[in-house]
Amino acid sequence: MENTKNDKKTKKEVDLEIYPVKVDKKRLNEGDNKYPLSNSTHLHLIVGRVKAGKSTLLNSLYMSKRFFAKDFKVKILISTTAHNDAVNKYMIEEFDFVFDSYSDELMDEILHMIEADEESGKYLIIFDDIIGSINFKRTGKVDKVSELVSHYRHIGNKTQEGRIAIAIASQYFKYFNGILRTNSSGYYILGEFPETEVKKMAEDLSYFGGSKKKFMEIFRQSRKNPHDFLYLSVEHLEARRNHTELLWSKEKGMISDISDDITEEPDLESLEN
Repeated sequence: MENTKNDKKTKKEVDLEIYPVKVDKKRLNEGDNKYPLSNSTHLHLIVGRVKAGKSTLLNSLYMSKRFFAKDFKVKILISTTAHNDAVNKYMIEEFDFVFDSYSDELMDEILHMIEADEESGKYLIIFDDIIGSINFKRTGKVDKVSELVSHYRHIGNKTQEGRIAIAIASQYFKYFNGILRTNSSGYYILGEFPETEVKKMAEDLSYFGGSKKKFMEIFRQSRKNPHDFLYLSVEHLEARRNHTELLWSKEKGMISDISDDITEEPDLESLEN
């Protein structure tokens, strides 16, 4: 008679828990907290018509020590109007590279320079009013700027990832394609816009407030004075007037009541069903 008692092998329990990956926070630039601003590795999308204050904002963010002036060892400006705008005088004088036109070849050269740099330090690239000239619509090919944006947080060298910050300024919100919006760290919305364009923003940015109606109210509340701007932090899920006045947050909701004259447009799809 066979003894089968010892033939049964005890199955070893397998640990199926998911544990956090241990990373070098210095390498990934974590802990770079500038709340309520973005950290220094960011993508800012800035929209405003002519004379709305985009150049003034860019100068403040990237030339002032109160913001990001000290965070970059190399600053690059690509702008077709840089030399025509007196406000840009200081950026032209202080930035390491200033280009008055854009090309895919230029982008390749800039990326090669960054990737070949074995020393530590971060790079800033500003695209000022050139995004509308880049054909990233229905070509079946991703443009170089969108390609950069989709993986800019991982571009680096052996000692440092996330070496790039990007600011893209445009007169029209519609020029920010899906790749740019998906990877954005924050939005700056300056000046006045036709109601149709504000409604378009509300469609794409309704997660600030939780509905198109609430976004429209956030936008309205951000316009107290002529040079006010709306700052939308994707990192912190907050909406602020001029960085300083909190209008809405994911944690607290609307800070002030919604005006009665702001009405939500009906959901046509739900009506059809």
